[in-house]
Amino acid sequence: MNLPIITHHPKLINFMLNRKLLEVLKLLNASEHSRLRLFLQSPYFNNKSNAIELTRLYEYIMIYHAVEEHPQLSKARVAHEFFPEKTFKEGQKGPLDTLASDLFSLVKRFMAQSAFEANDPEFEEGLTMAKFYRRYGMEERFWQVVYATRKSQQQSTYRDATYFQKQFYLEDEAGSFETLNNRFEDDANVVIAIQNLDIAYAITKLELLCVLSYQQKHSQIIFDIAAPLNQAVFTLPEKYPIVQQHEIYRLVFQLIQHPEDDAAFTTFESLLERHKAEIPFEKVRNLKAYYRFFLGRRYDKSGNSDVRNQIFKVYKAHYEEGYFYEGDAIMINSLKVLVLFGLKLGQFDWVKKVLDEHQPAQICGTKYPVEAHSLCLAEYYFYIKEYQNALNTLIYKHFENPNYSLWAEMLLIKIYFETLDELLEYRMKALDQKVRRTKISTETKQRYYQFLKKLDKIIKYGWGNNGPKRTRLMEEIKTTPGIIEREWLLEKLGEGR
Repeated sequence: MNLPIITHHPKLINFMLNRKLLEVLKLLNASEHSRLRLFLQSPYFNNKSNAIELTRLYEYIMIYHAVEEHPQLSKARVAHEFFPEKTFKEGQKGPLDTLASDLFSLVKRFMAQSAFEANDPEFEEGLTMAKFYRRYGMEERFWQVVYATRKSQQQSTYRDATYFQKQFYLEDEAGSFETLNNRFEDDANVVIAIQNLDIAYAITKLELLCVLSYQQKHSQIIFDIAAPLNQAVFTLPEKYPIVQQHEIYRLVFQLIQHPEDDAAFTTFESLLERHKAEIPFEKVRNLKAYYRFFLGRRYDKSGNSDVRNQIFKVYKAHYEEGYFYEGDAIMINSLKVLVLFGLKLGQFDWVKKVLDEHQPAQICGTKYPVEAHSLCLAEYYFYIKEYQNALNTLIYKHFENPNYSLWAEMLLIKIYFETLDELLEYRMKALDQKVRRTKISTETKQRYYQFLKKLDKIIKYGWGNNGPKRTRLMEEIKTTPGIIEREWLLEKLGEGR
C-alpha cells in the first residue's frame, strides 16, 4: 500500500499570501481573535497610514479562516481585491506583500503584548515605576514602590525560579538606586540580589539539565552533563536553605539516571504532593509528566500487569486534573498515552469517548493534529478488531516527531499480521530500515528491533503447540526490558491481554 505524503510544492509558495501570517492566524483561538480585533482597532498600536487597510485585510483573511489553500486567499485574488488599479505580477513583490508584512508585524506585537500582560502585570508595573522614580531621583516615591512590591512578592504562593528571578530584579534595582545616591551604609539588598540570582539560576539550570538528560534517553544528543558549571547547581543547598523546587528537580535528575531507585522515587512522590501548591501549575504539570515517565519505566522493565493498572489510574487522575492540557487543548503526547494505556486495559468505551471529545481542533503539540488524531482512532479500531476501519482511518505523515511516523509503521504491521496480508514481511523490513535511519536513541532503537525479532519468531513457530521454543519465546517477551507492544505479542502467543 502506498501511503500519501502531502507537502507544499516550493514553487507554489510564491503564489500564496504571507504564509507565516496565515499559519499564526489559523492557530489563534476565538478569544485571541476577539482581542486581536480590538488591538488592530486601537490607533495606539495600529498607527500606520494604512491602518484601515490592515484591519480590512485581517477581516478578509478570517472570512476564509486563514486556510492557506483557499482560492480566495491566493496572492492574485487578494491583490485584485485590495489593489484593483495595479497589475498583479506573479513572482514579484508588490504592495500586497508590504500590507501583509505590516499585518504580520502587528499580530506578532499583539502576541508579545498578550504575553506581557499575562506575566504578573502588578510586579512589572512596580518595577517600571521604580525605574521611573530612580531616573528622576524621587527617593520617597522610589522606596514606597519597592516596599510595596517586596510585600506583594512575599505574599506570592510560588517559590519557583521566576519568583527568585523577580526578587533579583527588584533588589538589583534597589542596589542601583543606592549606588546612584552614594548610599553604601546598607548594601544588604545587593547580597540578597546575588543570592536570589543564584537560586533562580540553579533552579532553571537544573530544570533544563533534567530535560536534557531525559532527551538523551530518547535521542542522539551529546552533551557533557558532568561539566563543572552544570555540577555546581547541585550544591545549592550547601550555600542556602533548601528550596523545595530545587530539591524536587534534583530527585528528578537522579531518577532519570537511576529509575530503579525506589527510595528516591518515594521521596520525589512525597515532596511533589506536599509542595505542589508552591509551584506554578505549568511546572507541576511538567513534574507530573516525569512522575508518569518513572512509573512507565518500571512497567517497561517488569511487564507487571499490576503496575500497568496503577499507571492507568494515575493517567486518568492526571487527565481529570487538567495536567494533560495546554490551555484548552490536549497535548498529543498525552492523548497518545491515554489512548494506548486505555486500550491495553480494555477500556474501549472510555477511549472512544476521549477521542470523540478531543477532535483535531482540540489537539496541540503537533503541526498535524488531523493525522495524529487518525493514528489514535486507527489504534482504537485495531483493538476492537475492526482492521479494515483501522486501515482506512490511518493517515500517514512525516511527523515532526519521528516516533509518530514509527508508530504508524507499527500499526500497519499489526494490521497486516492480523489480516494475513502478503505485504507483512515487506513492512517489517521497511520498519527495520526506518529505525536504523531515524535519529533516535540507541535504547529506543533496540526496543523496535526487539519487537521485530520477537514477531519474526512468532511468525515462524508461534502458532504451533506448546513446544519448548514457544514457551521460551513467551518468557523472553515477558522479561525483555522496554519491548514495544509486549501485550499484543503475548496475545499472539495465547497469553491474552
